[in-house]
Amino acid sequence: MAVCDRLRAEVPELRWIDAEMGQLNVTPRPPVAFPCTLVDMRYLQCVSQTAGTQRVRAQFVLRVAFQGCGSTSAEAPEDVRARALQHFDVLERIHASLQWWTNERTINPLQRVSVFPERRTDGLKVYQMTYETQFAES
Repeated sequence: MAVCDRLRAEVPELRWIDAEMGQLNVTPRPPVAFPCTLVDMRYLQCVSQTAGTQRVRAQFVLRVAFQGCGSTSAEAPEDVRARALQHFDVLERIHASLQWWTNERTINPLQRVSVFPERRTDGLKVYQMTYETQFAES
């Protein structure tokens, strides 16, 4: 998947990049290295056009997972807080690598649609980042 290749080239902090296959829902420990990004693709709308092509509106949904982020409390030592907040730097690097990316003009520029944290009880910090594009397909 081209998105995975792009992330591998542009975000070296990611230790595991893969297609989403439910890896974070395995106990006792997910079979990935952290931080990781798991990528899923959705076709939201397909409209038939002339000459046997379709106009496809697609989303790429990334689940970006971190383990052991540490304390962000105002009472924590500054170095502990800084380390705990490093995951935001990784999210920003992912965004910088994907926003307006066209995969060598094979797709319309990717655009961020949303980013939000998942609620989990297993100690992982997971964010869903969603990007949308359109392209023609036969």
